[in-house]
Amino acid sequence: MMERTREETALRALRLIGVVATDEPGSADQMQGALMVLDSIWTEVRDEAQATWDIATGVPQDAFVPLANLLAAELAGEYAVPSPMSRARAKLRLLAVIRKTEPRECCDYDPCADYGAGARVVIIGGDNTPSGWDAGNPVYDVS
Repeated sequence: MMERTREETALRALRLIGVVATDEPGSADQMQGALMVLDSIWTEVRDEAQATWDIATGVPQDAFVPLANLLAAELAGEYAVPSPMSRARAKLRLLAVIRKTEPRECCDYDPCADYGAGARVVIIGGDNTPSGWDAGNPVYDVS
């Protein structure tokens, strides 16, 4: 599939929040403002997620909607309109696309993953055998 442009991403975000109609282009001011915010949030996300692509050369199709949703969440306050989803949820959805999950050998949790706000899942007891579980339920420390 073809990659999308920064401009397409910005226009989609403006349409998501209802600032631009689906059959109209964004104004020069709207697009300039949206692109400026897009560049800012991309810098934040790119460094955090260690993305292997850059929006200057194109947005992969699978990241297009999540990135537009994050931009829409960021722009909604500027236009005093409701956001289609919270900024946090939009960012997590984008990070999920950027950080492709690697296959794991045995577990349904990743002890090295950052689950938001700096929390990490740690099984108390140091293993994932039944002795490290409390009545079949994992014991988590999210400190």
